[in-house]
Amino acid sequence: MTQRFILLALVLMCGLAVGASLRAQQQPPAGRAPAAPPTPPDLKTLAADVERLKTLVPSNSHIMMDVQWHWTNLWFAAQAKNWPLATYQFNEARGHMQWLIKKSPMIRSSGPDREQVDIEGIFGGIDTGSLADVKAAIDAKDVAKFAQTYRTMLENCYSCHKAVGRPYIRPMIPKTQAQSMMNVDPTADWPK
Repeated sequence: MTQRFILLALVLMCGLAVGASLRAQQQPPAGRAPAAPPTPPDLKTLAADVERLKTLVPSNSHIMMDVQWHWTNLWFAAQAKNWPLATYQFNEARGHMQWLIKKSPMIRSSGPDREQVDIEGIFGGIDTGSLADVKAAIDAKDVAKFAQTYRTMLENCYSCHKAVGRPYIRPMIPKTQAQSMMNVDPTADWPK
């Protein structure tokens, strides 16, 4: 009974100490007035905030460089039969493609007519076609099928590049790993 009473008293004292500590953290330091609550945005400040945020959004070429990075690493991960890494690189590349589509579902062609190109529609076909085939080859852990579907996907990428008037952006099967510090060996034992 006495031990139970002491334990209960200790728990109660600890609870009071934690509560006092949390309350002290919420109070401004001595000599400082509490921070004023933020003013609610009005239409003028909201419009300025939106314009400022637009300047922070990366360009389409930046997003596509991320796709290239992951797509290159995907090639080497699959060649090393590191299927978990291949899955990760695939998902990252696909996620960045989806990000580009959300950012710019229509892209003005750099061709002479400067027409709007529906890349959301183009991606929809690629996503359920050649991109899905690459994922299926990864899931099947089939290196030969992966190489075939990877090549087809690059051909589809190039079709999109041509559609937006950028035929000079010609993808290829990578010859060297994009990130030399990434170990694609699935049996690597360092770092631990």
